[in-house]
Amino acid sequence: MLGIRDTRRVTWRRQHASQHYVGYVTVTDDGVRLAGREHATGIDASLSIPHDAIRKVRIARDDGEQVVGERSVVLELRDDQPIYVRPVCTGPLDLDGFMRKLRQG
Repeated sequence: MLGIRDTRRVTWRRQHASQHYVGYVTVTDDGVRLAGREHATGIDASLSIPHDAIRKVRIARDDGEQVVGERSVVLELRDDQPIYVRPVCTGPLDLDGFMRKLRQG
């Protein structure tokens, strides 16, 4: 798989969704792909977002932008509601570094 910049385990949700998905984010030369499963229902979901559809990537500023009660990185989309993404990790969390990985560069 050429063009992969980063792959990691994450939890994510759309702005107005109460449920979150646990899965993976893959950042490629073409865009960001989120894939995951919502635990309670077993529903799988995936989103492929081209880099030019992302208006801004930033760290969450308020409680409404959290995922599972924790700070996240916000993907502000040009023509759709934001997506909140948080790495799943056991060590120290580096949201700044994760945010840089999600940006087109």
